[in-house]
Amino acid sequence: MRKTRNAIAKVVLAALILMGFAAQGQAEYYENKRVTVLVNYGAGGTTDIIARVIAKHLGRFIPGNPELIVKNMPGAGGITATNHMGEVVDTDGLTIAVFSPPIVQQLMSDPALSVDLSSFVWLGGIGQSTACLIRKDAGNGVSNVDDLLTLDGFKVAGYRATTSTDIRMRLALDLFGMEYVYIPGYRSVAKVGAALLQNEAQFTCVSNTGLRNNFGPSLIDTGQAIPLWYFSVVDAQGNQVRDARFEDLPTFIDVFERLKGERPSGMLFDSLTLINNLVVSMLRGVFVPGGTPDEAVAALRTAWDALAKDREFMKEYRAVTSEPPVFLDNTGAEEQLKKLADLDPGMINFLQEFVEQN
Repeated sequence: MRKTRNAIAKVVLAALILMGFAAQGQAEYYENKRVTVLVNYGAGGTTDIIARVIAKHLGRFIPGNPELIVKNMPGAGGITATNHMGEVVDTDGLTIAVFSPPIVQQLMSDPALSVDLSSFVWLGGIGQSTACLIRKDAGNGVSNVDDLLTLDGFKVAGYRATTSTDIRMRLALDLFGMEYVYIPGYRSVAKVGAALLQNEAQFTCVSNTGLRNNFGPSLIDTGQAIPLWYFSVVDAQGNQVRDARFEDLPTFIDVFERLKGERPSGMLFDSLTLINNLVVSMLRGVFVPGGTPDEAVAALRTAWDALAKDREFMKEYRAVTSEPPVFLDNTGAEEQLKKLADLDPGMINFLQEFVEQN
């Protein structure tokens, strides 16, 4: 018995020694280094806001305490920076992407996207729902959702035809049978907000953070616009998974049932559900280039997991987003990407044709 205990003690001691060496190696790797946190949308938008909070706190948990600085690289619905991460950035662990990852653009085989998201080394992600709003003076006027079916036309502000936000809002409006003009090409939440403020467009969709921080103060609180619905996740049994962060806002399905007297169905709705379920669980993704050294990856993944439990980070995140973060670790993020390989080709073809219509 004593020999067994001694053997176990030696194994534990060896493991602790190895862990100590690993931690020391990670600390030495990042000591006195500067790490760039790259954001694939413009400054002031929701992705940028969240990335800056992450950058402020993540460095405290990276062994060696490197300095973290934020750099924005907007363009092509987040694709420009994604290609940059895969084709230009060194694989030294000194550049971390905090992106709204172009998951749907990869699903749609967007020709602008020249890298595969699965080629990156994922640290994790943060989930978030998306809501839609409309100016009250759109068409012949909107005071509440009951006025939607009588609208005589309005303009929709989007980012890029293949982004999840643009596809979902177009699918939703088409399910209602509404007449609208879709205008893609706005590169950031700030530019979409400016378009609605200047009445260049009257309708758009945005993350919960954007709704509360960008559009709330400038459009909703001033009485110029009203929120309409948010897109809820639908589980395998067809049930809505309601988001407590939107307790005062109906879901898209709620509004559809109210106005149409039935639940939405068909290929349009199935496509909307597919895309929404994919992106809501990982609206923000965090990764480094493939080929990043193991000690760097281990240090960054440990830091990401620690961040998810840090009260100081949680407090500031809630202060700027009005909600707690929903964290994914690296395994959860990788599982989301694996789902792309298992999708029905017929659905993908339908979505590609739908996007090409505009």
